[in-house]
Amino acid sequence: MPSREIVNAVANQKWIETSAKPVQEAVRGAFVGGAGRELKNFLHGTWLGHPLHSALTDIPVGAWTAALALDALERMSGRKECGSAADLAIGVGLVGAVGSAITGVTDWSETAGSARRVGMLHGLLNLAATTLYTTSLFMRKRKKSRQSGIAMSMLGYAVASTAAYLGGHLVFGEQIGVDHTATADSGQPEKFTRVMSEKDLKENKPTKVLANGVAVLLVRRKDEIYALTETCPHAGGPLSEGKLVGDAIQCPWHMSELALEDGHVVNGPTAYPARCFDVRVRSGYIEVRAQRV
Repeated sequence: MPSREIVNAVANQKWIETSAKPVQEAVRGAFVGGAGRELKNFLHGTWLGHPLHSALTDIPVGAWTAALALDALERMSGRKECGSAADLAIGVGLVGAVGSAITGVTDWSETAGSARRVGMLHGLLNLAATTLYTTSLFMRKRKKSRQSGIAMSMLGYAVASTAAYLGGHLVFGEQIGVDHTATADSGQPEKFTRVMSEKDLKENKPTKVLANGVAVLLVRRKDEIYALTETCPHAGGPLSEGKLVGDAIQCPWHMSELALEDGHVVNGPTAYPARCFDVRVRSGYIEVRAQRV
């Protein structure tokens, strides 16, 4: 069966959806109050300007790959120090797996549909791989069961690799953790382009307009008009259907908040800022163009 069909089969499993919803709600419920929101923003990577989870996943994958190679070297050369280094690499991978799991489940809590189901299986497989590696590390410390421990780690590597494949699908197939406005620059008008009459833009009402086919969000606040990409960077939500929270626009899908003035992230789950436009009023009409640095 082609790999794409396997992923589709996973995404269509109703039992995963039934299990995923209560878990997702529990994760969201764990972040309460202002302190909870700050912690959630940290785990999403809003401070980094990049999802934190994807940076941390390299630690267990890299460490466990090194352990696999060191185990092979020990077997071929008989050098015990290679085995000791492999044990250390597994320990480093386990520490990294904890951070990866915490950030990953935080990002997963803001997914829906097939991404939620594939993400649930991705997490379960990573949990299984971590359990296998933990067991392996304990077994390796006992001479009589060291070879069994090595075999256990090889099984863990196979499971972790399967989980990594699903993680890749979540990024490239479901577009989780990518900037959904990254391709907007190509269509942005280089010159000021008329988008609507100034008198038709109501105060504090997020409004969608098109500039050369690019969706733009307009917001009038007092004497200022702000213009941002209408698509939320997190998952492509329509910002024009969101609401104003202070000096930010809140996405209606996952409640990301983006500053009207410069698009910076006020609150996640997005780790990417909104792209802004230069805006002016000429002859009673609002005009926008790609922002010039």
